[in-house]
Amino acid sequence: MIPQIDVKDVEASEFPSKTWKLDLANNRISGFIDGIDSIVQSAFMSLKTERYEHLIFSWQYGSELNTLVGKDSDYAYSEAKRMIKDALSTDTRITDVRDFSAENGIIYFTIDTIFGSRAAQTEVKS
Repeated sequence: MIPQIDVKDVEASEFPSKTWKLDLANNRISGFIDGIDSIVQSAFMSLKTERYEHLIFSWQYGSELNTLVGKDSDYAYSEAKRMIKDALSTDTRITDVRDFSAENGIIYFTIDTIFGSRAAQTEVKS
């Protein structure tokens, strides 16, 4: 017999804030981070993970920035803004992504979170 679950008894949960701190320069985990630092790290990991490439992640996780490689820079910049907003919109702790600018394949933007705002960047190879 399969147990029956009443959907209205299931609660949605928020992303946790406290997490492991990734030291990418030394390929190590170095302690814990919390608050805005953990959200920015989560956003970085989401943007660096290719969407649909890893079965462990849902299809909502990751970005499609890799599809912009070799595209015209104006097109790549325009699409990168949309893709970054799309990738980060799944995290309920992020309230907005704004103030985009680009220089030499680097996209700069501001992430607004429930803990405050932080400048961020990601590379788009065009």
